[in-house]
Amino acid sequence: MYKLNEEKMFFDMAEEQAVVIDSTSGVYYGMNMLASKVFEKLVSGAPVGKIAEALRKLPSCPEDIEVALDSFVANLLAYEMILTDEDACYDEEIVAEEMWFMEGREFLLDSYEDLVDLISADPVHDVDEEFGWPVLKEEGADE
Repeated sequence: MYKLNEEKMFFDMAEEQAVVIDSTSGVYYGMNMLASKVFEKLVSGAPVGKIAEALRKLPSCPEDIEVALDSFVANLLAYEMILTDEDACYDEEIVAEEMWFMEGREFLLDSYEDLVDLISADPVHDVDEEFGWPVLKEEGADE
């Protein structure tokens, strides 16, 4: 089972889609509805097997859903969004809905770097009397 890597990631669901922000790099991630719903279950401690079982009950579920799900989980681990959690306890029944497939039957995970400078700014320490707040240090500049 898994949990959110709270030391560096935080996430929110916005209009049924997960947005995950890496606070150490400033990169953020967006997911389609299927990936978002599964991600939400994973970080709640739901076992991958229970998630796959719930998805297989849907009439339009692809036959290779376990392979796709395992690949998605591997990507989340590679990006360090989730961590294994041997102590997780999840007793809830997982009920997947057909709407989870509304945006497709693939687990889409996109990364974005357009806000890296803004997210990685340190408003407490990056203040300059002459220029105000925040003053971003140039790459390679001596501290």
